[in-house]
Amino acid sequence: MVKNKIVRRTYIRLKGELATPLLAGSGENIHTDMDVLRDFYGTPFIAGTAIAGAFRDWLESISTADQQAIGEESIHSLFGAKNTDESDFRQSRIFISDLQLDCQRVIKTRDHVKLSDKIAYKTGKFDVEVIETGTPFTMYLEYIERNSSKADKDKQMVHALISAMSNGELTLGGRTNRGYGKLAITEVREKEFLYTSPKEVQKWLDWSRDKFERAQDITHTLSKYTILEKIEVPLTIKYTLLIRDYKTMDDLDYTFLRANNQPVIPGSTWAGAFRQRLEDIIIQVTGKKQEHDIVEELFGCKHGDNHATPSILQFEESVVTDSAPLTRTRNAIDRFSGATIDGTLFTGESVCKGQTSLIIRWRKQGVRKSSVISDDAIKGILNWLIQDLAGGLLAIGGETSVGRGIFELIEKPIQTIDKPEFAKAAIDYICGGK
Repeated sequence: MVKNKIVRRTYIRLKGELATPLLAGSGENIHTDMDVLRDFYGTPFIAGTAIAGAFRDWLESISTADQQAIGEESIHSLFGAKNTDESDFRQSRIFISDLQLDCQRVIKTRDHVKLSDKIAYKTGKFDVEVIETGTPFTMYLEYIERNSSKADKDKQMVHALISAMSNGELTLGGRTNRGYGKLAITEVREKEFLYTSPKEVQKWLDWSRDKFERAQDITHTLSKYTILEKIEVPLTIKYTLLIRDYKTMDDLDYTFLRANNQPVIPGSTWAGAFRQRLEDIIIQVTGKKQEHDIVEELFGCKHGDNHATPSILQFEESVVTDSAPLTRTRNAIDRFSGATIDGTLFTGESVCKGQTSLIIRWRKQGVRKSSVISDDAIKGILNWLIQDLAGGLLAIGGETSVGRGIFELIEKPIQTIDKPEFAKAAIDYICGGK
């Protein structure tokens, strides 16, 4: 007699579209410095193993924050034991398919450049392939229950994972701290089979994935867990804004960067500007001209450092709405003779006015690994940076020296972070408690 037999099998289908560009690197550099992962037919996808790793890491973070919610043993039971215990040979009970993407959508190239004080580092320019925002996707999950497993815990974990992907807490692929890999899930269907009798087992044998349309729709019944703090700042562009995209087929030298035909501000643009401004603030507060450890902790170590660490802060990609394109032709003038310089006539596109939202997230203090800075200190620092952004002291994008990239707050003050105790915590941390 089988002691630990299968008693239930659950199938789930997820459908939706990419809310932001997706970077699923393949390690190849044929088309760009980092090409997307493609199958034999050239269709981009994310491997199920990569998704499983992201799922497990998120659940372990939940477990770290609250053992009562989802314990470590429940995670090992569903996803399999880790290699740290040689006596535990449990295999994973969950199947995670590849994230299958619509091959008809365009794969775009994004340019990136490493800057310091608006000056590019030598060899700091690189480009990557990304899968365009709005690309439809489908993903399948399947997990089994045995006599020894806890069905309620398994369902709780799986539903929490789906909810986290849907609300932007759990992102997939590369550069997720800079706005890539956010999913918009539009449909979740679930089908369960109980192995209580031969008749029920036969229903499972007769079932196939093309019958999911008749399965239960659980899209709006999912439980919610959160391990991230979130700040959303509604902004309006005061004058004009320029985020260059040189991959243009028009009679322009550059256009404004777009995703799914909408102007966007990449998360890397926000992060770079905030990082530079924080360095300036630290110099003013401490009088030290070298980069402070707090910058490294909040924004991550720069490329090439031996002790590289990921960024605590996550900056989402912002969509600009209600804006108007502005095309201008300019040239460079020799300041001594007053004549134009040969070869310097160029035409480019920026956007005028419009609204957007800056969304910043970070893992809560009890969830972060080996992090010293408190949530209060993070809120205080972000409040300084956002107030500088609203006051015109921090400009975003290109040509900021001629008045572009100035924002105003739509709602002020920022009630959630504009508090004296947060400012004190930020000062104490930067000054080392002095």
